[in-house]
Amino acid sequence: MEISIDEKVVRIGELAKRSGISKQLIHYYLRMKYLHSPVNKSGNQAFYNQQHLDRLLFLKKCNAEAIPLAYASAMWERKAKFSAVQKAKRKAGGYSESQTKSLIIKDASQIFLRKGYNNTTIAEIMESVGITKPSFYYYFKNKKDLYLTCLDSIFNSFSKSSLDGIRREKTPLGRLEKRWKAGHAYAGRVLTSINLLKESLRHEDREERARAEEILRKAWVDPLAKDLARGIKSGSIRPINSEIASFAMISMLDTFSYREILDQKYGAEYVLEAVYDIILHGLLQTDRS
Repeated sequence: MEISIDEKVVRIGELAKRSGISKQLIHYYLRMKYLHSPVNKSGNQAFYNQQHLDRLLFLKKCNAEAIPLAYASAMWERKAKFSAVQKAKRKAGGYSESQTKSLIIKDASQIFLRKGYNNTTIAEIMESVGITKPSFYYYFKNKKDLYLTCLDSIFNSFSKSSLDGIRREKTPLGRLEKRWKAGHAYAGRVLTSINLLKESLRHEDREERARAEEILRKAWVDPLAKDLARGIKSGSIRPINSEIASFAMISMLDTFSYREILDQKYGAEYVLEAVYDIILHGLLQTDRS
């Protein structure tokens, strides 16, 4: 006999049997709010339905993948809210194509950042967003297409959040400093995205490499190179290859960001200022030909 949301409810013993999760652990999930309350109570007996079973199986799967239960529970709540909104939208005429695509990109971006490309499945993305396989393939050719679209969206989001402050800065060196500090402020998200891009830059597929390069250049290399070129033109920066220098600065942000997490000797600001000082002045006491 299967549990049906509309017709049947069961007690905790049956719920434990069907989910493969002990009664003690279910009680713990209830106390911690990882599992929602019973549908009703009669004396000391509590009753549960299909939604409880589905949620328990989801938590079980997340636990096996080493996903924190608090995060998994929040994912489920978000999915449930999305499903409710989706039903309301369908009654009112449905989501537009652009809204649906944006929702897919938003949820998939979080999953890719957390699990990487290889450990993420299309089924997981569809489950998170609440769409069918035909809907997924209507918007994206495959998982790789979505993956690169997500990376582009992540960098665009970062750029928009820091662009106003950078635009207000008139001096080339001031703009470089603001870009550097903005990149560090979003270091976790940005560096994870850059490392994901590196995988695609090394891929054997030419189209994938080209898309990854386009994203990196648009988000980081070209803006940095333009600031450096302005500085060279104004005389505040010595003549250098601005494109190669841009790649060097991105690599420094990536590498030195790990120093501050090794121990508590140096804080983020100290590391940030030290590396920026190296970029501006180099290592020599005086300029040499």
